[in-house]
Amino acid sequence: MPGREWSHFLCSTKTPNQEYEMQRGFLVGAVGGVAAMAAVGGVLTHLLADKDVQYTKIDAFPRRLYVKVDGHPAVAKTILEARIQGWYHPLPWVGKDIDEVSCPAQLKAVAGATGTCTARAGGERVSIPVRVIRVEGDPATPRVTWKFER
Repeated sequence: MPGREWSHFLCSTKTPNQEYEMQRGFLVGAVGGVAAMAAVGGVLTHLLADKDVQYTKIDAFPRRLYVKVDGHPAVAKTILEARIQGWYHPLPWVGKDIDEVSCPAQLKAVAGATGTCTARAGGERVSIPVRVIRVEGDPATPRVTWKFER
């Protein structure tokens, strides 16, 4: 046939069933991608939300952060305030956005010891309970596991 090019004969002639299969494959891939992203976001949220459990090693050498309460080593209130400020709102959908964290006292390094810190969240004061979960190691320089509530 004069005047015809080979590209005319090579053009796609998809059947309606093949077209449907291609669209279905794209849709399955898109939904799978969204589901995978949601799963990763969920795992990330879980990991960051668990940062309300903190570990503090009380070291007797940096004297300005070494404090005692009733003869027991304690977590300095500056450490409590800094950790709460940093981890209370790690992601926009986890916790509230806070500032001006203030803890009135040190947290005694005794399992079950409690205290309450405060912070400002959107113009109002919020209470943030803190609690010692576990104390391990040398009694003079223990590793204190403590938790704050969101």
